[in-house]
Amino acid sequence: MMTINQFDATSSLLGYIYQVRYSLLLSLKKMREVDDPDDYHVSIETIDDIAFEKGGTPEELLQTKYHSKPGNLNDKSPDIWKTIRVWVETYKNNQLDLNKANLYLITTENILSDTLAELLSTSRNRNTEKAHELMCSITSDNPSEKNKQAFMLFNSMSETEQKKLCDAIFIIDRSETLVEIEKHLENNLRGYAHSAQLKPFLNRLEGKWFSMAISALETGDGRVNLGEIVNIIDDLREQFLPINLPDDYSSAEVDVALLLEQDHNFINQMKIFGAGERLIRKAVLDFFRASEQRSRWAGDGLLNPGELVNYFRKLEEEWEFNIGLAETEIAIEDEISKKKLALEVFKKCQNEGAIPIRTHFSESYVARGSYHHLADELIIGWHPDFEQLLNKKTKSEVA
Repeated sequence: MMTINQFDATSSLLGYIYQVRYSLLLSLKKMREVDDPDDYHVSIETIDDIAFEKGGTPEELLQTKYHSKPGNLNDKSPDIWKTIRVWVETYKNNQLDLNKANLYLITTENILSDTLAELLSTSRNRNTEKAHELMCSITSDNPSEKNKQAFMLFNSMSETEQKKLCDAIFIIDRSETLVEIEKHLENNLRGYAHSAQLKPFLNRLEGKWFSMAISALETGDGRVNLGEIVNIIDDLREQFLPINLPDDYSSAEVDVALLLEQDHNFINQMKIFGAGERLIRKAVLDFFRASEQRSRWAGDGLLNPGELVNYFRKLEEEWEFNIGLAETEIAIEDEISKKKLALEVFKKCQNEGAIPIRTHFSESYVARGSYHHLADELIIGWHPDFEQLLNKKTKSEVA
């Protein structure tokens, strides 16, 4: 028999994830409705779960109630009355104008016929006068401990205030689940990327959105300007053009010291021509970032068939060209001249030879790190005798 962990916070965690994810969906819809997204802010966990403000004035307040299991709203449902308590407290704190704001309760549960929720719903059976009468009747009964404070706050309002509150409330049931939100988000992003690329486009947008939301919460403001979301989408749209690719790893960190402990060929190749620690550490960083980026592009289906193979071939041909240039400039007479040539070839490949995988992809770490990949596989090398030197090193280690 499975025991229930009293400290299990799964439900709360899912609720918060749902709240942040749903706020992105609402923001995408809001951006298309308003004249200028720069005039609007979406806030999370400030005056409500989610709120949209214009010029500092709340226009829409939303409470989200996520339930992993299906259920029904009844007249004394805590989902309804906890939400009403929050709104009344916000109103009494002078943070809400009932004449200007709409209040939304968005829940995954179901609205039943002939209930308070139906009277406050967006359906044709909406009737705020009857809803007010029913709420007055409900709050005259002995409340449960969960609803006690909400009933008291509602009854503390004047009749006019209560009616204004009812007029402002809209209950929306059977809201999208966490899984369903993903499909709705993708649908709202159509036109920004090819249909086959909507999922990786959304993954990157959500990553940036969660980061923005967390940052906003950490600062205590909790607000994000809708114009910022527009800018992120525009930037991602540029990255998903056929002549470009998204950059995901230009700022990624890695445990360089751990990689330095591993006996990588590309590091040993650099040591042969006397590369210093700083240059090697940068090479390790580029090697890691490029490897992760290529894997993510491939995993997301963003690369054309054979594109990566062709790219490696181009880099190999560029290496061949740069060796030819270096050999015409440097006479190979001894080990010193060989190391000089190795450094020259390395410099040319890592600088002007760092050709992008696509014409508009401007981040150099992929090209530089991909050269290191080829050097690690001993397909290319910097020192003229790199194959013999590294094979000799390997044999001596085995012995």
